[in-house]
Amino acid sequence: MTSIAQTVHPETVARTAAISMACSIGQPGVLKLLSSMYLCKPSRETIAGWMSLLSDDGMGLDELRDALNAIDTASDRILEDLLWDYTRLFIGPYKLPCPPWESVYRSQAKLMMQDAADEVRRIYAAFGLSVEETGVMPDHIGIELNFLALLYERAADENGRQSDCMRIDQMFLNDHLTKWVPQFTIDMEMAADTQLYKTLARTTRNALDLPRA
Repeated sequence: MTSIAQTVHPETVARTAAISMACSIGQPGVLKLLSSMYLCKPSRETIAGWMSLLSDDGMGLDELRDALNAIDTASDRILEDLLWDYTRLFIGPYKLPCPPWESVYRSQAKLMMQDAADEVRRIYAAFGLSVEETGVMPDHIGIELNFLALLYERAADENGRQSDCMRIDQMFLNDHLTKWVPQFTIDMEMAADTQLYKTLARTTRNALDLPRA
């Protein structure tokens, strides 16, 4: 199977995604970029990759581009602050203010690897996809965004199956992302210390055209 997370590094996204477009749910390049920003730790290299993708003024991601442009990547202290914010929000070691997994938001026990994770894993497998990266859960926000991007790419590339792909991507959006991402992005925006991650939360919600929870 193809690993669903293998296309989210900024250099890979830059090679494969057509990003000169307005931000909307129907455009996979935007979703891949957002996926990368959740799955990849901030560093000089990743920030440069994200900025290169956002160089087109017509993308409709002005706020996110401005937040990235405001980062002084020559400053070790600023990069350390960004890395700590990312770690504190999504990894640990303390209690996470915005756990990036659907299971935590939707299960009664608020635990990882619950029914939602099993459900999305089965959906990925139906498309010949899997999550093979160690420590990355199938219902991670970055994985779900990347899968939605891949669905839109297949809808565009496989004319014979276009209606099926479009039906499944709408179902995936309605049955999964809309069930938890609004509250996740609100929690993230409130908890983030840096402008980059506050902006990423708002951009994610807007890109998916989701209401505030």
